[in-house]
Formats: sequence, structure tokens, C-alpha cells
Amino acid sequence: MSRRLHRGRVAAATAVTATVLALTGSYSTTATAAAVDTHEARNCVVVLDKLQPGRTSSRVLSRSCTTGTASAQARPSGIQSTLLMTWYADANQSGASTQIRGSSGGCDASGYGIAYVGDDWNDRISSYKLFGTCNTIDAYDTSNYGNEIYFCGICSADNIPWSANDRISSMWVYHL
Repeated sequence: MSRRLHRGRVAAATAVTATVLALTGSYSTTATAAAVDTHEARNCVVVLDKLQPGRTSSRVLSRSCTTGTASAQARPSGIQSTLLMTWYADANQSGASTQIRGSSGGCDASGYGIAYVGDDWNDRISSYKLFGTCNTIDAYDTSNYGNEIYFCGICSADNIPWSANDRISSMWVYHL
């Protein structure tokens, strides 16, 4: 990754952080939400708007989650969207999950940046699945794209390697 592109992504991190906190729900302060075990089978779907000209982050259009063993998977909202990626808490695409969806199609070279995966997912992602035109991941050990620990160009793997397993705090997903 070029230094110029990396610097631009890091600069965008500040704007993205608020969006990602909304995306993951880690900002909730209600007593009921605080009482929920975040490691229980919680499955979410997040729909992002297309990146607008001059903007550095996509707006979250919707977010829905289900919790418990009875809910195998959260359902997308009524907004038409394309599945970009799914994160899983356990190896082999199992356990709690979050779908990241785009309202205007799949990944391009700019992709989608996630400056902080949120408290529910920080240091917890063990496997993933990419969909459609999304085929590359840059994952980082700290928020705001600090200390790259995993790069998968034109990915065919689905498990995070042991060196990065349960260490991801931020990531970029895009088309290479």
C-alpha cells in the first residue's frame, strides 16, 4: 500500500470512528444494553451508504441485531443492499456474526474503511467471508489503521491466521 494512500486513510479515520461506533452499537449507555453479554450469539446486519464525493466515510443507513441461540442470523433492513463481508467470532465462519452491506453495490478500489471495529468486535474476529467484488483485506492491530498485522490480497482464505487472530481493531476491505 502506498504511503500516500495509507496517510489518506489514516486522515479519514477520525471521520469514520463515529460512524463505526454507531455501526457496532458500542456507544449504548442504557442499563438494559449494558446488561447484555456481548459474547452471547449476537448477529448484526449493517447497511452503509455509498461514499459521497468529498466525504471520507459512508453513512450508516441501518443497523439491526438479534441475540440468543434462537436467532441464527439477523435480517437485513428493507433497504436494498449488497453483502460485502461477514465477520465471525469463531473459526470456520461460526459463532456471533456481523454482516457489512453496501446500499450501492460492492467494493471498488477505494473500498470501505473501518477505523474501529467497535467494542463488541475489538480483538475478537477469528474468521470472515468476503462477497462479490470485495476481495482484499488490510487489518490492523490498533484503531485508526495502526500496525498492519494482516493483508490478504485477492483472498481465498476465511480464517484469520494465528498471528492476527483475535487482534484486529480496524480494517479496510476493497477490490484489488
